[in-house]
Amino acid sequence: MKKIVVIGAGSASFGLSTLGALLQKTELRGSELRLIDINEKGLETIIRLAEKTNREWDAGFTIRSDTSRKELLKEADYVITALAVDREKTWSMDRMLGLKYGINHYAENGGPGGFMHTARNAAQFMPILEDIRTLAPGALLLNFTNPVPRISRLAHHYYGIDTVGICHQITFGYMQAGILLSDYLDIEVPDKYTFTWEDEFANNRTYSIGNQAARKVRIKAAGINHFTWMLSLTDRNTGEDLYPLFRERLKTYHPAFEPFSRDLYRVFGLYPLTGDNHIIEYLPYTHNVYRKTWERYNIQMYPFKLASQLRDRMWEEIRAMVAGKKPVDQLRRIPSEHAEEIIAGIVADKGISEDAVNIPNRGYIPNLPDNSIVEVPGFIDAKGIHGEKTGELPEPVAELCRREIQLAELTVEAAYHGDRERALQVLALDPMMDDLAVARKMLKEFLETQKEYLPQFYR
Repeated sequence: MKKIVVIGAGSASFGLSTLGALLQKTELRGSELRLIDINEKGLETIIRLAEKTNREWDAGFTIRSDTSRKELLKEADYVITALAVDREKTWSMDRMLGLKYGINHYAENGGPGGFMHTARNAAQFMPILEDIRTLAPGALLLNFTNPVPRISRLAHHYYGIDTVGICHQITFGYMQAGILLSDYLDIEVPDKYTFTWEDEFANNRTYSIGNQAARKVRIKAAGINHFTWMLSLTDRNTGEDLYPLFRERLKTYHPAFEPFSRDLYRVFGLYPLTGDNHIIEYLPYTHNVYRKTWERYNIQMYPFKLASQLRDRMWEEIRAMVAGKKPVDQLRRIPSEHAEEIIAGIVADKGISEDAVNIPNRGYIPNLPDNSIVEVPGFIDAKGIHGEKTGELPEPVAELCRREIQLAELTVEAAYHGDRERALQVLALDPMMDDLAVARKMLKEFLETQKEYLPQFYR
C-alpha cells in the first residue's frame, strides 16, 4: 500500500484533475490517499467528493484528510504539491508594479514578477519542505507549484528531497502542431484558429486539439519550463520527420497565430514551444511599454476575472457531484496532470515515457549547467525518473537558457535566505531591467507592500 499525500487538495482546478486521475489508476488500488489543505471548507467538500467517487468507482483507496500536514506526511511515499498565495490578487499586484516602472510583463514565472512569485511561494513552501525532509525522507515530491523549476530547485538543492517538477505546457506545443498539421493529422480545427483565453476557458481547446495531436505525433523538446524548444517532430506511426512541413505551414498560416514565437523562430532557427504568453517572460523584447510591443504581437494577459469566474463554476460542479445532482463520472474526462502516471510508472515498473519532466540536469542537455533544473523528456520505471539525453541546444538558444538558469538559481538563493542584497542582484541582472534605480525602487516597494507574504525577509 502506497501513501500518497496531496497538499493543496482543496483547490477546485488542481484538486479535481488530481483526484479523478489518481482514483482511476488500477495500479494504485489499495493505496492510501491523504488530502491536505489549509482551506477547511474547500477540503471538506473535496473529501466528500473523493469518498463518493472512491465508492462508486470501487477504486479501493483509503482516504484521509486534515488541514494540518504533520500527521499525514509521516512515512509518505509520494507528495504532490500545488500551492499558490492569493493567486490572482498577488499576480495582479506584481504586474501593476512592473507597469508602474515601465515594464509590461506577464509577471508569473520570469522577469521581475518571477522573482516576486518565487519569493512568496518559497515562504510558504519552506516549512512544508522541512516537514517532508523530517517526516517522509524517502518520499518523491511531485511539484506543480510555479515557478516549477525554481520551487523544484529549492526542494532539491536546499532540502535534499527527490523532486520532479510537472507542467502541462507541452500540450500547448501539441496544440500548435495539431493546428498547423490539421489536414495531415485529420484533426478538426476552426478556420484560421488562434489561441485566446476566452476560447480556452469556454471550450478547453488546447487540450482537445493537443491531445489528439499527441496521439499521432511525438514532439521532443528541451530547455527550461515554459522556455522549451522543439528539437524534433515525428509521426508516431511511421517515424516520418514532420518538422519541415511544420516550418512550411508556419510561413503561410494566419499571421495572428503566435506571432512572437514565429519571429523568434525566424531569428534562432528553432521553434519555441510554449506559446507567446509564456515565452515572453524570459526575454527582453516585449516589455518596453513605450514601444508597444505587446500590441504589435497581440500578447494576451491572463484574464484574472474570467479565471475567478471559472473557479466559482467549478465549485458549483463539485457541490452538484457531491449532492448527487451530477455524475462523478465526469471526473474521468478532466485532463490528467500526469502525477498519477509517474507514480503508477514507478509502482508498477511500467517503463513509461513522459514528454516533459523537470529534473536536475545530468548531462541531458550538455551545454546547460549540471544540476540546474531542466525540462526534458523522461522515462519512468521502478528505479525512478530518468531524463532523456537530448543533445546540445544551438548555442544562441543555450545562452538564453543559461542566463535564465543563473537568474533562477540566484532567485532561489535570495528567497531561501531572505537576502535583500541577492534579491537586488536578481532584479539588476534581469534582461527586462535597464535602470538600477528602478530595480531598487521595485524591490523596496515589493517587500513593503507584500510584507505579509515574505516572512523570510523580515527575520
